[in-house]
Amino acid sequence: MNVLSLSRLCCIGWFGFLGIALAAPASLKQGFRHGTIFYSAGKKALCVNGVLPVTASATNAILDLTSPTTQFNATEIFQELFEAGSTIAQRAQKGTRTVQGTYGIGGNLCVPLEHGKVRTVKTVEILTHGVGLEKSYWDIAPGYSYVDAAATAGYATFAYDRLGVGQSDRPDPIQDVQAFLEVEILHSLAQMFRAGSVGGYKFTNIIGVGHSFGSILQVGTDSKYPKDFDGVVLTAFTATLTNLPYTILANDPSIAALNQPARFGGLPYGYLVHNDAIAIQEPFFRYPFFDPPIFQNQVDRKNTYTFGEEFTIGAVLKPAAGYTGPVDVVTGQFDYPFCLGNCSFPDNQLAKVMPALYPAANRPKSDMFIVPENGHYINAHRTAGQSFDQINRFLQNNGF
Repeated sequence: MNVLSLSRLCCIGWFGFLGIALAAPASLKQGFRHGTIFYSAGKKALCVNGVLPVTASATNAILDLTSPTTQFNATEIFQELFEAGSTIAQRAQKGTRTVQGTYGIGGNLCVPLEHGKVRTVKTVEILTHGVGLEKSYWDIAPGYSYVDAAATAGYATFAYDRLGVGQSDRPDPIQDVQAFLEVEILHSLAQMFRAGSVGGYKFTNIIGVGHSFGSILQVGTDSKYPKDFDGVVLTAFTATLTNLPYTILANDPSIAALNQPARFGGLPYGYLVHNDAIAIQEPFFRYPFFDPPIFQNQVDRKNTYTFGEEFTIGAVLKPAAGYTGPVDVVTGQFDYPFCLGNCSFPDNQLAKVMPALYPAANRPKSDMFIVPENGHYINAHRTAGQSFDQINRFLQNNGF
């Protein structure tokens, strides 16, 4: 081959790759309002950030709660909710109502940046974050990015802000932003991605990945819509909610508009945030297994949740009797909300998830992993990479 031919081949190869890089953004923006292109934290994925219009309808609880007028008032509600013999949760529910609409859901769709994978990606993971977090939990920094790890393994991801969080719409925090409606939004997202109406891809496999409350919503969706997801990954989760009152009280729920006036000053007082750094460390981080700058990153990015969610958080957690796919359960060794700080006492707490919540799941293809030296915010601890690797192996072993 002469120099001219070699030069032409090199140029064709370069511009061919450049063509993929330039063509991808236009298709990735499909379905998004105000789509903008960016790279993941470690530059392993090409992403679009924007807002998806998502239509959903749910049967919500009518909660006989008035929005608090002061922090004293808000704190008393939680004291009463968790006191011995409390009946406030039962007394507050005054029937049901249909809540429906088209909601703006902010999210990041990311596809592998590697030349050979961007065209062949067939699996998308829908990532649902927990209470007090937002979508950046999945892409914190290089080495702490689930999005990067998934892209390296050839998977697309869609990390979204739950209703009432971040870029997403913030409707009534008591009557609208409840677990019931959030299950229906996750269901709608799964349908949208399977239909090929987002990002220019018609994905063959839809994987649901939840964190904490996001895992509860994932189980709730699998229970009601067992065919939505081909595989399920539940992180920072076990089958018991009995420890959640301790966690919520440790979070010291604070009125968002008063705690963070510059960010949330215009919100109704039914929107809450974790009070301060200690309220985040105590239930979610295990020292010394995290780096202080990463911890501070999560403190700075704390986001909103609602009274409506706190009063309905367990109502959607029902056995997914019709789901027959594989399940992976991944929880930190020192997870406090779901293991009270020891996921191996008195035995492996993760092992109880399948029989309790997924009786018909594909047991031989399912897995579990207690992440060593890790807490509830798995992605923000130094051993996060071990959880990423285990989840990728689980997906690969199932042919996704």
